[in-house]
Order: sequence, then structure tokens, then C-alpha cells
Amino acid sequence: MRLTLRTLLACLDHVLPVTEQHELDAKLAGSAAARQLVARIRRVVEQPGIPAPRLDGRGLAADANSVAEYLDNCLDPDRLETFERICLESDMHLAEVAACHQILARIAADPAATAPLDAAGRKKLLVALGQRSTETGEESRRREVFENARAVHAALDGAPADRQPSGTRGRAAAWPAWVAALVALALLVVLGTFLFEAVGRGRSRSAAGRREPEVAREPVRPPGEEHVAEAAASPPVAGPQVETTPPVAPPVATPVPAVASVPAETPPPAPPAEPPPVAAPVPAVVATAPPSQPAPGMPRVPHGDALAIAGTAADTAGVVAPAPPAPALEPPPEESLGFADADDLLIHRVSGEGKPAWQAVAAGAPLAAREDLVAPFGFQPDIQVRGVTIRLLPGTRALVSVEADGVPRLEVVFGRAIVRASRPDARIGIAAAGLVGTVTAGLADPVAVSVDLERAPGGDPAHDAARVRAAVIASNGGIVWRQAGAGGQGVLQGIAAEGLLDARTALTWESTSPGVGKTARLDPPPAWVVAPQQLDRLQRSASDAVRERLAATGSLDRSLRELSADRRAENRILAAATLALLGDFDVAVELLCDESPGRRLEQRQWANLEAGVVPLALARGANAAARLRQALEDRGPHGKAEALFAMARGFSDDELAAGAAATLVEGLDDADLVVRRYAFKCLCDIVQPAAADRLRYRPDGLPSLRREGVEWWRGQLQKGLIRRPGAA
Repeated sequence: MRLTLRTLLACLDHVLPVTEQHELDAKLAGSAAARQLVARIRRVVEQPGIPAPRLDGRGLAADANSVAEYLDNCLDPDRLETFERICLESDMHLAEVAACHQILARIAADPAATAPLDAAGRKKLLVALGQRSTETGEESRRREVFENARAVHAALDGAPADRQPSGTRGRAAAWPAWVAALVALALLVVLGTFLFEAVGRGRSRSAAGRREPEVAREPVRPPGEEHVAEAAASPPVAGPQVETTPPVAPPVATPVPAVASVPAETPPPAPPAEPPPVAAPVPAVVATAPPSQPAPGMPRVPHGDALAIAGTAADTAGVVAPAPPAPALEPPPEESLGFADADDLLIHRVSGEGKPAWQAVAAGAPLAAREDLVAPFGFQPDIQVRGVTIRLLPGTRALVSVEADGVPRLEVVFGRAIVRASRPDARIGIAAAGLVGTVTAGLADPVAVSVDLERAPGGDPAHDAARVRAAVIASNGGIVWRQAGAGGQGVLQGIAAEGLLDARTALTWESTSPGVGKTARLDPPPAWVVAPQQLDRLQRSASDAVRERLAATGSLDRSLRELSADRRAENRILAAATLALLGDFDVAVELLCDESPGRRLEQRQWANLEAGVVPLALARGANAAARLRQALEDRGPHGKAEALFAMARGFSDDELAAGAAATLVEGLDDADLVVRRYAFKCLCDIVQPAAADRLRYRPDGLPSLRREGVEWWRGQLQKGLIRRPGAA
């Protein structure tokens, strides 16, 4: 019998006949890779911090049906190897499969778990379910359950389904509890029968022609395994070995400054290709035939055959034969760095027909060796890269690659990301503007990375670079940070070349002082670091609409453009903001300027869309600012593109004193709504009026209602109060 992932799970959960159990125990004792995998399985199953796949996930790895088909030996042979590779690379999926197998094995081993309940047990279950249903059930759901359960109740009593027992009309209030209890009892019996039969069918495949199995004994383990195996997080992979990080010295300031470059609109070119690493020797791993075609004479395991971990059919009982040379099982191929982990929308840049384009990444699809990724607003996708989980928060652009030594690398261009790994030896390289280095320890707790782009009001995006703020944040546990130096020009002053960053502490960097790094205590950490961002009902609806349209069309660009004309405003806003992240500002500008009935945005919606699109476009560099300026010319009101672009970039104190303040006040009475909205936004950003004074004027109000607010702002202008607080 071959030692595969599925046979290994069967061996660990003691569902094999004694002879096969002994055979696999011997193979396990002679395979270092198998022992490491056993230790990893035990660790991930017992580790509470590992998340579970989403209940509504799609794709081979995220779909719960894939796990069920795999455990029941019904998974398509063409998808079997891919599924097992995902399990071997991802602790989350390995824990899901191993825990489900363990639960099924315990149910099959305990006849009482699937035995029918006696009268006392049924009564106790009915009472408990009735109380729960009464406390939490909704009235509409109760009526629906009542109608569905009448047939069940009638069948149990032997009465027709349409005849109501006497005396129930006077006790209508008690029916919901009984109905819910009966339905739950029926489902429980059906589920238990199904599980018992499924496991029984699996046992019968290997039990034919053999004697009854004896009591299974504990697997044979070599001495000292308990102390050594726990340190192994996954089977060895090909690539150069990395030395263990030495003890960390306390932070010491270094005199050599590092010059950081501000992220441009176009991502930096990929580094020169490195020679392929030499594969390190690993224990042999051979592939078996699909479950539907077992090798002749090879006994089948109750849960099937798949990728073999070690051992061959020629091994004899009680003798561990060395495994023959075979191709090594690696993580994704060298040209792939990982895969998308969930069905949240993830976009990557591809080259097609001689020009770059943006496409959606399917859940479970492999990623190229270097990826330019975007997480749209309303989505926070996870990706798995060499055992490290990277979550990109909404509105983030990042570059993901693998360094020459096999360590994954994350470069955040703008936005936020959260990194973590369950393996204690996991590492990741991070580049966040001027903060460039490697987290060599501490990834068991989340590590956050942020890059914020800011502009001074009135600056010219074509010549004035944006102000960049970057941070690497240790949330609940400390990390070891080793600097690499931005562009190879040395480490930052103010922080050690390698040192320990305590929990709830951040490394910070600003483009105004490119050679200096700082540490800052964050107590508590930012909310986005501690808990994932929660979407409201309308945002979730818009995100679902994008998923559905993308599944129907298969084209990201077509899906977004169709949604930009949707009747629901939240769908149009999300589509326009996503296109703007990808560098297309036409739809967003058209939506900001649209005044037609049924299409005009409310003031709050307009402010949210403008804040998510325009400041980032101006801060991304000259190319993005020029495209925004052209979109205002093409899609905005005729002849007012220059004025709108000036208000979008803001005004300096000198410009306000030179007449820009008067221009803004006059814009409150403009004929075009978008001009009035921008003028009012600029005035509020400059003056910071009280809430009561803000309510004096509404850009979308009737002319008669706007008049009083315009006169109030004119009075402020005459008093010289249209200036920033503290300005002369």
C-alpha cells in the first residue's frame, strides 16, 4: 500500500485493517518526509488560530464540496493532484481536510453516534431544539417550517398529511417549537445514516477476502519523534537552504542613510533573472494511479489513493525498503509563486496582444513568478505564497514575487496589506516605500504594511511629488526585522540593521526624511490591523453584483462597464472606483458630473466616490493626473475642465489670497452641480466650519434655498475668513 496523504490520514485516525495499519506504520517509520507531515497535521489541527475556508467559497480549494468529494474518494482524478498540492502548501486547507477526516473517523468508530435515539433521548432533543427555536426563530420562518414538517409529523403518526390532530388549534403557539424539533430530528437521522453508510462502503472495499480486523494499535514512532517532528511545518521543498537567524541585537543607529524613491504610476521593472536554484535532496514522493484505476494487486485504502508520500508496493511486511528515485513533490512550479485563496475579487496585470491589461484571478488559480496585483474596493482577497498568507485590503496595489532564496516578497505600492503564517520558520521580504527588509521571525501574529500617498493642496502633480508615509506594524506579537536598504543604498538611520520590533509597535518612514526610520508605539493598533474591514449592506450587495456579472461574462472590463450603467447607484460607484484603480477615470468622472434624473448621486455618495478616486489619482504621479485631466475634458461640463481640475488639486494659502477664495465662493452659484459640489468641498476643507454652518448650504438644493448659504459664505469672504486655521 502506498503512503499517500489520504492513506496517511486513514492511518492516523485508525480506520485501516490491522495488516495495512502495520504496513503503513513501517513505512512511516522509514520516511522523514512522512513524519514531518504527520507532525504538521497534528499541529495545524490543534492550532486555534488557523482560519477556516469560507462557507460560500468557490473554486477547487475553497469549495466545501471538494473536501467532501476528496474524503469520499469521489473527486475527479484530473483535479485530485491539484487539490492535494494545495493541501500540502496551505495549512488552512490541510487543517480542514485532516479535521473533517478525524470527525468522520470518530463517528464511524462509535456506533452510538449513528444509532437511533431512544424515547428519553428524543424527548430531551425535542425540548432543547424547541427552546432554541422559540428564542431565535422568526415568525415567517416558523410558518414555513410548520408547513414543511406537517408531512413528517403525519408520517410518524400514520395519519394523512392534510389532517390536523385534534386540540392543536388551541395550542397554535406551541407548534413552531415542535415543528422545528421534528425537522431537526429527521435531518439528524438522515445525516447519521449517510455518514455511517459512506464509511461502511469505504471499509468494505478493503475488507473483502481478509479476516476481521483486530483492535488497531497506536502507530509505531521512532524514538524522539515527539520532540523533533513538531518543529517541521511542511515537507522539504526544493531550493537553497537558509541559515537560521542569529540572536537579535538591540537597535543601534547607523550613520549611512537610505534614499527612498516615491512609487510611480508604472511599477518598477522586474529585477534581472537569477539562475535557477539547485534542488535540495528530498525524500522520494511518487504519484499513484487515480482512485478509479488502482495498481494491480494493490489494496485500496478506505479513502482512496492519490499522491504517494513514500514507500512502494514492493515493500514487505515488517521490512522498510528504500523508496526508488522519483520526482520530488514541490510547491507550485518555479514559474508560479502561489495561488489565490478565496473568491474575493483579485485583479492582476497581464500582457496580451503587445500591451498590458488587467484580468481577474480565479480562486485557486496559480500566480506567476512576479505579479502586479490590485484589490478593488469592497474586496479583501487572500493569496498563499510559499506558506505565507497575504491579505490585500480594499484599494491596494502590490507587487508579489519570490526572491532567489525562495523567500516570498511583498511590495506595497499604495494601500494596506496584512501578512501572517502558521509556520514558525516562515519569512517574507517587505518593501513599503523606504522601508525595505525581511521579517525573519514573528509571522504567527499578523504583521501589517501600509503605504499612504498625500499631496499638499495647490501642488502641481506633474512636478511636485506626493508625500509618502509607510509603516510596518507588529500587532499582537513581536517580529524580527532585518533591513535590506532601499535600492541597495544602505540602511536607515534611527533603527537597527536588525532588531526586535515589540508588539503593538510600528516602523515608520516618510519621504520628507528619506534616510531616517522611526519606531512608534501604537496602543491600541489601528482598527484595520486588529479586525477585517466590515462592509455595510449596500457595499456587500455591490460586491456580490460584481461577482455575479463577472461569472456571467467572464470579462473583467465588460463586467465593470456594464455595472457602471446599472440602475443601482452602489453598483455604479463600485464599478467606477475599480476602473479608476486600474487607470481608467472616464467612468468615474462621468458619474461625478452626471445630473440626469435617476443617475445623479446623492451628496454623500458623490463625496465618497470623489474621495476614493480623485486624491489617489493626483498622488499616483504625472501620468495618472494627466489621464484624470483628460477625463474631465472629455466627460465633464463643457469649458470647465480647468476649473474642476484646479479645485480637485486644491489651493495653497498664497492662491487663496490671490483670488482663489473669491472664485470658490462664486462657484457656489454655478449652473453645473459638479462645480457647486467641488466649490463647497474646497471651502469646507479650507475653513473647517462648524456643523451648523455646513448646513447653511446644499449644493443640490433649489436656487431659492441655496441663496441664503451663498450670502453667508460671501460674508465670510468679505471678513477675510476664507483661509486655513492658523494661516496669516
